[in-house]
Amino acid sequence: MIARDPRLCAAAGALLCLLLAVCAAPATTEVRWVKTGADDAAVQRELGDCNAQANAALANERGINADINATLGGNWQFSGTSGIEHQAMGAQAAGYADQVLNSCMRAKGFSKES
Repeated sequence: MIARDPRLCAAAGALLCLLLAVCAAPATTEVRWVKTGADDAAVQRELGDCNAQANAALANERGINADINATLGGNWQFSGTSGIEHQAMGAQAAGYADQVLNSCMRAKGFSKES
C-alpha cells in the first residue's frame, strides 16, 4: 500500500484550484453590445438593467461563499489552502455574474461585438 502525505495532497489540491481559477479567468477584451435599431441610450439603459441583475447574482454568490467559508474555513486554514479556496470561489462567483449579464443582454436581443 502506498502511504499518502497529507501535505502533498493539500499542495496538489491547491495547485489544481489555482489552475482552474486561471483557466476560468475572463478575457480582458472590451465588449460592445449591439442590436439593430438600438441607439446608445437604449444600449446603456438595458446594460444598466442587466448589470443590476448581475450585481444581485454576485451578491447572492458572495453570501453563499461566506456560508461555505464559515463551515469549511477552519479546515482550509489548517490545510493551508484558505487563500486559494477564497480565490477560486471569488472567480466562480464573478464568472456566474458574467453569465447572468450575458444571458440578460441576449434575452433582450443584443449580441456581443468585440
